[in-house]
Amino acid sequence: MATSLCIASIDWAATGAMLQGWGTLAGVGAVIWAAHKGASTFDNWRKQKIAERKQEQAERILIATYKYRRALESVRVYITLPHERHAAEYQLKEEDGWSQLAESLQKRLVTAQVFYNRINHIKDEVAELDQCLPMARALFGEELEHALLELYKQFRIVWVHVNSYADDQDGTDEEFTAKINRVMYDVTPPKGEVNEVTQATETSVDAIERICLPVLRLEA
Repeated sequence: MATSLCIASIDWAATGAMLQGWGTLAGVGAVIWAAHKGASTFDNWRKQKIAERKQEQAERILIATYKYRRALESVRVYITLPHERHAAEYQLKEEDGWSQLAESLQKRLVTAQVFYNRINHIKDEVAELDQCLPMARALFGEELEHALLELYKQFRIVWVHVNSYADDQDGTDEEFTAKINRVMYDVTPPKGEVNEVTQATETSVDAIERICLPVLRLEA
């Protein structure tokens, strides 16, 4: 009798409504869980894409850096070869007044023209390095951008000093003439002096490697 009274007192309609409520709450929980899971999945996907992009750019930057360094070294070779001088002289002979110039000035201008030709020959490597700058800053920050800018600047410095070499025919300022030679040629200067361009180039390359190599080696 007690059991039947207990059963008779149950409001089945209310119970159904309560169960429906639990079902609704469970549905809301599922939606929240799905949203959280989706956000987490999207965040992981985004991080993976950024990591892939950084790897691609790190590889591109390192390749451009190494090609640029070799190209700049080829410009700064101390010896000018006969075929280089012949080509440079042929170009200069086309200029008005060439034959009236003193022989010593002609030789100096031929050397300068050899360097101009070398500089023109590496324009693609210089442009490739320059194109790395925007993404270098965006993905890696100011330090990498600064290292690339400093590396790029060495090309400009060499070009400016080749211009100065052409004008420095008297060589009255020994210190200035010595600096021109250090910049134009990748040589170790005497008396323990520093070759500014060589040192700046290697310092920049070291910084670029320190930032980019760990990304390619998955160390970061």
